[in-house]
Amino acid sequence: MTQQYASVTDLAKIFAIGRTKATELVHQMETEPDFKDNVISFSHRKKNVNIEAFREFLVTKVSRQWVK
Repeated sequence: MTQQYASVTDLAKIFAIGRTKATELVHQMETEPDFKDNVISFSHRKKNVNIEAFREFLVTKVSRQWVK
């Protein structure tokens, strides 16, 4: 069985980004109607995120956003 959900800290490791950036992206994900159901919030500090949904969020919403 493959892992479907990961903590924000583990997402940072999986995608080789900083923990602060991962936290920021998860907060953005929570505000997007298409992605908010992929974040499980246990408390204000503990969240688990669907790994595939996070990957999709990165590709569709974040990738190349800095290029104008």
